[in-house]
Amino acid sequence: MVYVAFILLATAVVFLSIKLSKYVDLLDKTTNVSGAFIGGVLLAAVTSLPELFTSLSAVLFLKQNNLVTGNILGSNVFNLAALGICLVIMFRGFSNSKISKHYVFTILACLCVYGLISVAIFVKNTPKLGFVNIVSPFIFVIYVVSLFITPKTEEPEEKTESPLSKKQLLLRFIAAAVLLVAVSIVITYVSDSIAEKLELGKTFAGALLLGLTTSLPELVSTVSLCKRGNFNAATGNILGSNIFNFLILFIADLLSFRKGNTDVYPHFLNGAEGFQAMLLLVLGAAATIAALAVVLVKTSAPEKKLLGKTAAISGGTVMTSAYLLFLILSTTLTGIA
Repeated sequence: MVYVAFILLATAVVFLSIKLSKYVDLLDKTTNVSGAFIGGVLLAAVTSLPELFTSLSAVLFLKQNNLVTGNILGSNVFNLAALGICLVIMFRGFSNSKISKHYVFTILACLCVYGLISVAIFVKNTPKLGFVNIVSPFIFVIYVVSLFITPKTEEPEEKTESPLSKKQLLLRFIAAAVLLVAVSIVITYVSDSIAEKLELGKTFAGALLLGLTTSLPELVSTVSLCKRGNFNAATGNILGSNIFNFLILFIADLLSFRKGNTDVYPHFLNGAEGFQAMLLLVLGAAATIAALAVVLVKTSAPEKKLLGKTAAISGGTVMTSAYLLFLILSTTLTGIA
């Protein structure tokens, strides 16, 4: 019964994500709000709400802090893999599209956060401010700065007539987002139940089950936007979701104030969970660097179509391989599967 519930909930997430991507694409093409803001902030925040609520549920109700680490780092690697698949399959469309230069700063911000998390994972007994790991406040600062420098307005490249008014688009967008949050809260408990049945480690369960299911909104919306030719909003969605996911680590750490072991960041020598967190950290950083290379090539030489296609295929392959490599190494080297 629990598996049927999981499938039904995942299906609901897919349906709602398709609706959200449609509304975002129309908002991008019918308003002066920048694609970087719509995709990188508005859509990214909404599609990351599952990660937020599942992480808060894991900390406050399930008392499983390592689910948060696996959920966030696993979601970020999966998100980049989703974008990577789109780049490889739809490389021609990507080479003809326009990508905002602002995404370079977003990716650099993500890499800075990976550096901070590496301190928490590789340095034993990282100093704390009260009960909060010292790296968490810096993650919050980086997110705020990245949000502040995101361009808010620009003229849409192509005008599109929408059957819905701007007010109707916003109302439907909000309604779909609220439903997505509700489904995400329920899927947290279903995923935890499946993890117990299959005897999965908490970090691995977070990366595989929660990381995958809560990333379904990013996956579906990204594929939908790419099929519509809106690679700019699709790229912003993935990168914006990843930087927002890092903010969730700060929030989860802030709320981990109960007695006992409340560390959100497992040490890399802390058994299978620490090893898997280290894998996600290293592979996530590698995939992010590949994304940086793709964006740099595209924004520095947008007129060179062949170069853009090559960057999309090679970079997309690296981004996709990072997630597959995590699944292979985490199961073969720790013997969990």
